Amino acid sequence: MKHDQLFKRLLQAFFFQLLLLVAPTFAGRLQLAEPSFLDKEHYTDWPDGEPREVDLLARVVEDGSGVPLLVHVEIEARAGAGMGRRLLGYFMQITQRHHLRVLPILVNVRGGRSGVSLGVLEEGFDSLPVPTLVFRYHVLGLAGCRAAEWLARPEPLAWALAALMDRGDWSRAELKLECLRRIGPWEGAGFLKALLINWIESYVQLTGEENAEYRRLLRREDNKEVREMELTWMDKLEAKGEARGLAKGEARGIAKGRAEGVARMREAVLRRIEERFGGVPDRVSAKVAAIRTPEPLIELVEKIRLVESAEDLLPRRRRSRS
Repeated sequence: MKHDQLFKRLLQAFFFQLLLLVAPTFAGRLQLAEPSFLDKEHYTDWPDGEPREVDLLARVVEDGSGVPLLVHVEIEARAGAGMGRRLLGYFMQITQRHHLRVLPILVNVRGGRSGVSLGVLEEGFDSLPVPTLVFRYHVLGLAGCRAAEWLARPEPLAWALAALMDRGDWSRAELKLECLRRIGPWEGAGFLKALLINWIESYVQLTGEENAEYRRLLRREDNKEVREMELTWMDKLEAKGEARGLAKGEARGIAKGRAEGVARMREAVLRRIEERFGGVPDRVSAKVAAIRTPEPLIELVEKIRLVESAEDLLPRRRRSRS
C-alpha cells in the first residue's frame, strides 16, 4: 500500500481521535456513530482546469439537532505557501455541492508550525475597517512535535503519528521500538492493532545498521511482547501476500503454483503454533495438513493470537474431552 493511502486509511480508522486532537470542542458536539466517508470526491472548477480529489471528506452528525456536517481533511507532505487559499477553494466547492457546513483540517507532515493551531486566511482593503474575507481552518503540524510526548498520550492515533515526529535523543531503532511497545498492551480491535503496526513498519524503515541495533534491543527480555507481536504481524502479512499471489495464479490456471503457495502457508502456520504454544498437537497438525485453500489458513493466523491453547484451534466438536 502506498504511503499516502496508508495515511488516509489510518485517519479514517481513528477519525474521531483526529477530531479530538485538533478540534476537541467540535468533536464533543457530535454523535458517536461511525462517520460516513464520501469516496473519491473530485472537483474540477480550478483555474488550470485540472480535476482534484480531496484526501478525506467525512459526513458526521451533530448531537441533539441531528444535523449532518462535513469534515474535510487534506494531508500535505510538506507545508507550503498558498495552502490556505487551496483549502478555501475546496471549501467553496464542497459547500456548493453538498449545501452543508464544512470543517476544514490540514495535516502537515513536514514544515510549518508544530502541534495544533488555527490557520487564518484574510483579505480586505486598507480603506475598510474589517476584512472582506476571513477563512479559518484547523492545522495539525507533526514536524517539531516530540515523539515521546505524543507516545504518552492515551490516543492510539497519537502513537502512530509519533513515528513522524522529532525523536529527540532516541535513535530511529529506539523510536520504532518505543512506538511498538506503546501499541503492544493496547486492547483494541485486532484489525486496528494490525493497522498501527503496519504504519510503524512502513514509516520507520531502518537501514542495515539501524536494523541490527533494533534486533539487539528486541532480544531484551522486557521486549518479549514486541517480539511476539511482530511475529504475529509478519505471519499475517506473509499469509495475505501468499493469498494475493495465489489468487493471481488461480486466475491464470497455475494449479502447481497455487499448491506450492498453500504448502508454504501451512508451514508458516505450523511454525507460528509451535512458537506460540511450544508444540503442535497431532490433531492440530492433521487439521492444518488437510487445508487446501488459503482462506482458512489466514483465519488460523489471526486465531492463534487469540486462543489460550493449541487445542482451541480445533472445532469444538472435535476437541479432546480429557
